[in-house]
Amino acid sequence: MRFKFTLFLLILNAVTFGLIYYLSNTDERDGSQLQGLSSAIGREVIEAERITISGPELKTPRVLVREGSDWALEEPMTWPANFFAVNRILNQLQFLEEQAAFSLEEIERTGQTLADYGLDEPSLLLEISTPSDRIELKVGSDTEIGQNVYILGPKGDHIYVVSSDVIGSLLIDLPDLQAREIFDIPVFEVDALSVQTRSDLDGSGLKVHLRRTNKGWLFEAPLSAEADPTLVSNTINSLTAVKVQRFIPQSGDPLIQGLESPSMQVTLNGNKRYQTLLIGNPDPDAGKTPTYYAKLENNSTVFTVDAQPFDQLREAQQSLRERSFMTFESGDLSAINLSGGDLEIRLHKLETGGWQSIQSSDGADVQPHRASREVMNNLIHDLANLRATGFEVDAPTPANLDDLGFNNPRRTITLSFKDDAQELALELAHPEDENDKLYARTNRSEYIYQVDRRAALLMFPLNELHYRKRTLESLPKAATIAAVRLENILTGTTIFEKAPADEERTWEDYLQEGDEASQDALSVILEWIRTFRVSGYLAPNYADVYTMGDQKELPWVYRLSADIVLPGGSTDKKVTHSYVFTERLSGSSQPGGSELHNAIFATSPDLIEAIHVFASDFSLPPEVTGDEVPTPQPLPLLPTPEEALEAQSAAPSSETQATDTEEPVVEAE
Repeated sequence: MRFKFTLFLLILNAVTFGLIYYLSNTDERDGSQLQGLSSAIGREVIEAERITISGPELKTPRVLVREGSDWALEEPMTWPANFFAVNRILNQLQFLEEQAAFSLEEIERTGQTLADYGLDEPSLLLEISTPSDRIELKVGSDTEIGQNVYILGPKGDHIYVVSSDVIGSLLIDLPDLQAREIFDIPVFEVDALSVQTRSDLDGSGLKVHLRRTNKGWLFEAPLSAEADPTLVSNTINSLTAVKVQRFIPQSGDPLIQGLESPSMQVTLNGNKRYQTLLIGNPDPDAGKTPTYYAKLENNSTVFTVDAQPFDQLREAQQSLRERSFMTFESGDLSAINLSGGDLEIRLHKLETGGWQSIQSSDGADVQPHRASREVMNNLIHDLANLRATGFEVDAPTPANLDDLGFNNPRRTITLSFKDDAQELALELAHPEDENDKLYARTNRSEYIYQVDRRAALLMFPLNELHYRKRTLESLPKAATIAAVRLENILTGTTIFEKAPADEERTWEDYLQEGDEASQDALSVILEWIRTFRVSGYLAPNYADVYTMGDQKELPWVYRLSADIVLPGGSTDKKVTHSYVFTERLSGSSQPGGSELHNAIFATSPDLIEAIHVFASDFSLPPEVTGDEVPTPQPLPLLPTPEEALEAQSAAPSSETQATDTEEPVVEAE
């Protein structure tokens, strides 16, 4: 009895659950019909993995397939889909609102059929597939009133009147449905770049391969060398930014496109994936901007791309090379030696942090001098930032070294470091008959670089005077200037003398007297006496006359003297500092000398102007003074071609040879 009762309860439960399931499905179906078309297809749109759009309105069906979070076209070609275009289609379908809806039974009762609504042969057929289901929407004719169309629902039992905007999204032009991006590997993920080019002359190829390391980018082919990380990053950015200019129909001529034997292959490697772009022939239909035919490897879709980024890649072996080849820690420097021929300049770093320069010629040392801190900083900066303008030879032979002049280099610069670290030696050379190029190499690599000839020889002059400290005298703060005088040495006359007689008459009083030009000039002279800096050195030692480069001797004409009181113990010490000057040679040239400091120097322009206020021996041109400019005499007429040819044939022939000027006579700091 108990068993029968238990069996009865089980049967009753099964009937109850079956009834509940039936009623819930009925409610869901009724709710879907009541909620409209968007509710009936909402789940399928959200879970869609494949969308097919076909019908007479389209020449060929369009098949969209979801690939993770992205969409791709499968037909009529294989290509990534435009993310925004696909999202527009999905949004239109997901939030589709009908203007009206009626069942198939209702139109049959009125004697109508699907043909009356254009649904027997629909203009568009939309298929949406999910992992577990597939639905169809058929688009019929336009309504007579309003911009609406008829759509047959997924069950085939209801007709909906919806806005024709949904048809606009489904009929989007194919080029607008295709993504324009080519490489989809993110920039930060790219860890290798390969460029393979084919020569049009003999069909030979060159492969350039770069790989990212912890220290930057390195060339792995066709040579092992450092790459410029900034240039490589910019190149990868430009490649990933390349977009399709236009898609080429599949009926295009492969021979014209040149993709069966591409002129270039560009490969980006990412995280366990890579993409290769094939570059073909130039597009003859391109406008003002040149383009190439191109396609991705293992993808038949042909398109065109802007030619500029790929033309630049043809010189990747040169253009992406690291051009800075003097790498060292400036703080570890202990000495810099510059030599050329029999001349050597040794620069040593002192324990105080300053530098000392010594010049040797034919084995004889010249007295050491303090080196200019600013000049040394510039020298170290120029060495560290020396850059190649080109790459001459990557694996030089002894014959190459001789041909390029390294058997007798113009400069040899050796950098020594603390703690006996390996020296860094730089050689600059050129052949005897080469007047334009300059080559460089170091002891840390085998490459031979090209460098800017004029800039390099000017940056590293073999002139000890260039490295000397520019400050001849710097008075202590406690020192006072008792008197200042300017004399004409040739005539023995005193041009001016200023000396405060007592505490009641100070330099401030003198600076208030006379015209404004005299006040300013005296102020400049007092400042220079306290800190006497020169623009450069013109001779290694002081002499009674200044000898110019053409052996012309100029006498010292002016003497600027200052009586200086130096505070001491019980009594003050009084000394006199004197500087002599030639006549003013030009607006910014008036050589000077100091016997005390054993130097002949180039005077600073502002001190030249200050002396000129009191000793006006230099006539400025009328254009500067404002005087009347004399009327220029007319130039003689040029000879006719016949007269010039006759004069040339009558003149004796002569040959001139240009010389290589390495450094100027006057070094400016």
